[in-house]
Amino acid sequence: MNKVSMLVLAVFLSISMQAFGNAEDKSEEKLPQTLEQAVDRIVSNLKEDDKSTVKNTPFNNLIQYHHGWGTGIRNSFGLWGRNKELTVSICGPDECHPDDASMEIIYGVWNKLNGNDTRYKPNTEQP
Repeated sequence: MNKVSMLVLAVFLSISMQAFGNAEDKSEEKLPQTLEQAVDRIVSNLKEDDKSTVKNTPFNNLIQYHHGWGTGIRNSFGLWGRNKELTVSICGPDECHPDDASMEIIYGVWNKLNGNDTRYKPNTEQP
């Protein structure tokens, strides 16, 4: 991973922790209950430079944010079991792993910043 990617990850982790605070201090009522609420909360707390960075990251490269930013999302939004409502909103009644749920939130942020529906999945397959 190059220095720029590592810096971006550090910035996102910092933003996630500042925006959401300590997950242990949050009550269930304060956690987002839907993918759309989670995405809206993140987007509203991102600085313009960070919005631009996410918006201009190719969809297939969003996985680079899994550690750092994704960790902050998983911990802050209770994806390790405290927030079943959010997990079900993201993945359906079968739920999913917190890693997968946080990536769906990251995809949702990218989508919102790029003017797409929150749950949009671009065709990224190469012909």
